[in-house]
Amino acid sequence: MSTKTLDMSPKELVNDDGNYILQNQDVYDLLKYVYCGVLLPVTEDAYKARLNISVDVMDKLSGVISPLVKAYASTQDHCQAFKDTTYPTIVSLASDVYHYAQNAGGDAKDSYYGNIFSSIRALADATTQKEQEKLTATINGLVDVQVSAITKLQKRSKQTVADLRTFEGQTRGDQSIMKERSNAVDAKLTEQVGSLDDLENKLQQYRDELKSDQVAYEHDKIVACTTPTYAWLGLIGLITASTIAGIYGKKAVKMANRIDEVNKLIKGYEGKIKDETVVLADLKAIDADLGKVLALIDPTIAVIEKMMGVWSAIADDLNNLREMVNTDVRTANALSVPSSGMPSPTAVSRFAQNVPHVDKYRKAAFVKGPEQISLDDLAKQLRKQAAK
Repeated sequence: MSTKTLDMSPKELVNDDGNYILQNQDVYDLLKYVYCGVLLPVTEDAYKARLNISVDVMDKLSGVISPLVKAYASTQDHCQAFKDTTYPTIVSLASDVYHYAQNAGGDAKDSYYGNIFSSIRALADATTQKEQEKLTATINGLVDVQVSAITKLQKRSKQTVADLRTFEGQTRGDQSIMKERSNAVDAKLTEQVGSLDDLENKLQQYRDELKSDQVAYEHDKIVACTTPTYAWLGLIGLITASTIAGIYGKKAVKMANRIDEVNKLIKGYEGKIKDETVVLADLKAIDADLGKVLALIDPTIAVIEKMMGVWSAIADDLNNLREMVNTDVRTANALSVPSSGMPSPTAVSRFAQNVPHVDKYRKAAFVKGPEQISLDDLAKQLRKQAAK
């Protein structure tokens, strides 16, 4: 067996950018857009209050709003469960990794890996059968502890993937029903006030532009592993509030101007169909953001499964090392004493180096629930930031 296949390292648990494997855009975005579902109104009264529309318009649209709100209630329930239960299990996987890395790394003398390699060196020098048997049992026991920890982590990861698949099925069903109910509201609005396609096309253009402006800033936040905060921007959709808060100068003015244009566009319809306009804008903003959730589940699962593959490779290294100890202790000893003379620095020190990266992620990954902000308030905030 070639020692080249046994680097005993943490492999790709940390990416090339120095960040933990789950510190990933898709994982962040999944929670981000799930929050759109968490904020959905689940009663007709809550719907009316959210949009501040008249009783008259609510009565006219009741036949289509009532079924829509029932669909929202189901979606909200599933998104709330994801936020409260499934997403925290993704983050808790990082805690498992953190504790493993602490135990595997640490100081060479205190770490599991350090003790495995020091025992291998002692075994290579052992002269009596009793001493050899004792050291072999020690090595096997230490390896068993590490492999058992990996097995538990793999089991939790598999359950998280299963929970994500369950959420995927729920989301697919919810979106099918919501699309039907949303189309019914759209048709009713068209029947009552005529086509609002021109308005919606312009609103979507503004949504795309505003969200595009956030992309680079949001990516920097993720790379830096800072805790994101989100907000529901009325008629536009979910935004990353912590990203917006970091925009200054001309870029802040540019974004504020766009928001003013959205306000002007909406107010241009106020004379006749203000409430209908608001209903349409909110409907399409929800459709756009919740529509992203389903497409983000597979990439999130792929990241977790990649991590599971890394852990399988780490477990294989340990099992292969144990086999090597029992069949060719000289080769195992050569692996444990690199040219530096220190006990396996590529294993012990590299696991130790991973600890702060994983810890940074798990501390930043839990985010507060989003707030709701109006177009006017966001424009004012941006203009203040522009003046700094």
